[in-house]
Amino acid sequence: MDPIATQITSAVLGPRPKWTFCSANAAMPPLPGGTSQRQPVHSDADFFHPIHPFALVVNVPLVTMSPSNGSTEVWPGTHVADISAQEGAHGDRASGRIKEDHLAERAAVVPPSQPIVEKGSVVVRDLRLWHAGMPNTTDQTRIMLAMIHFAPWYRNRMKLQFCEDIKPILEGLDRDDKLGLAAPVDWISREEALGSYLNRGFGNSYDFDQDP
Repeated sequence: MDPIATQITSAVLGPRPKWTFCSANAAMPPLPGGTSQRQPVHSDADFFHPIHPFALVVNVPLVTMSPSNGSTEVWPGTHVADISAQEGAHGDRASGRIKEDHLAERAAVVPPSQPIVEKGSVVVRDLRLWHAGMPNTTDQTRIMLAMIHFAPWYRNRMKLQFCEDIKPILEGLDRDDKLGLAAPVDWISREEALGSYLNRGFGNSYDFDQDP
């Protein structure tokens, strides 16, 4: 865990944010003779949510990202928008998707950006920010890690699922006060981890809402 990223999320969300999501996403090269498609612009906060920060996404690119290989499109300032800008609520097919008229209005004020981000950098964004996965026009896969830190007061019941092999590592970091996070984990065996890692959820199959 990057100590600078944790310092940032702790300053915004409160001491020892809850790390309950850890994954990765990849923008694949186009198939031979084909083209890649872009994601619709959307917010991951596809539910009625607080008007102040409650979750921050931490991304770490494992290769340098640029518009050519599918750097994520981000819409600066849209973290303050409410769910009225979205086409559908959680569970709908259009969950979190931003309405076209809202996109046009926002683009006229502050247009979206596809930044160049060096390999190994840390990107921290608000979960509510409008964004979209973009096409990769190169012949190399664009991959980045994705983690979410929730405010310690936020009542989300998600847990990490990690192989027991890394339990001593996390426990050691926490014991030495180097983790800086609360990390609820369901520990599984190496065999279960290797047999299930391709069956993970994706997109809006995750519920980032909080309990009533």
